[in-house]
Amino acid sequence: MIPPRLPASKKWRKALEKDFGFTCISSQNEIVDPYSVLWTTSCSKTKQKKVGTPKEFYRGRYHNSFYEYVEKNKLTYGILSDKYGIHMFDEELEYYDIHPHELTMEKKEELGNLLRKKAKKYGFEEILFYYPSPLMSKPYFEILWFSRLKVYYTTKLSLTREIEP
Repeated sequence: MIPPRLPASKKWRKALEKDFGFTCISSQNEIVDPYSVLWTTSCSKTKQKKVGTPKEFYRGRYHNSFYEYVEKNKLTYGILSDKYGIHMFDEELEYYDIHPHELTMEKKEELGNLLRKKAKKYGFEEILFYYPSPLMSKPYFEILWFSRLKVYYTTKLSLTREIEP
């Protein structure tokens, strides 16, 4: 099974919705219950420690904004990982150095299966994936597609607004 192709153009939204089956959202208000969704973003090249939680490992401008948002709103989160499928907020895992473009399609499928199993273990059937650049997210879209979970995608987080209970 091969995931759909993401065009390198402004047609990415249509492809994600029609071909991948994802729901693209522009506001977190479009999710009925934000607490029933596992919040995710991509991993990063920068890892600060040899063993750690996602917040200790993955550091970057988008990651810091993501952590600020999910922690302020008490949302469950994980970081999509090129080694572990997903690195959950409360897990301490070992350092790795794998670039997403090194992943074979078989490995992406394996990571998607790991992601699905771990999400379900934590009680989630739906995932929100945040990353500002859809075209830089292609390997993660493929992993998410292989997970067979309901996926929401957004390019922005509203850091000025808290989710109302």
